[in-house]
Amino acid sequence: MDVPASKIIDVSWKFGVTAASSESDKVGKTFLQLRLILDNDGTREDVFTEMTLSQFYKFLHDLEKAKNSLDLLV
Repeated sequence: MDVPASKIIDVSWKFGVTAASSESDKVGKTFLQLRLILDNDGTREDVFTEMTLSQFYKFLHDLEKAKNSLDLLV
């Protein structure tokens, strides 16, 4: 089964800190909201996600590993 590949057209992000919450352990926590605009064979799709900073750094690390692997193939 072939899965069509999407092309990333644009990336935008927002960094935030929780200033107030009914749960005291969430106050002061940092987060990152990520928006990807993808092209699926001429159809644009917005993909939104929210991550903690540690999740974002893992995501960034995985992207860098993927890029390095692709660079070896070229």
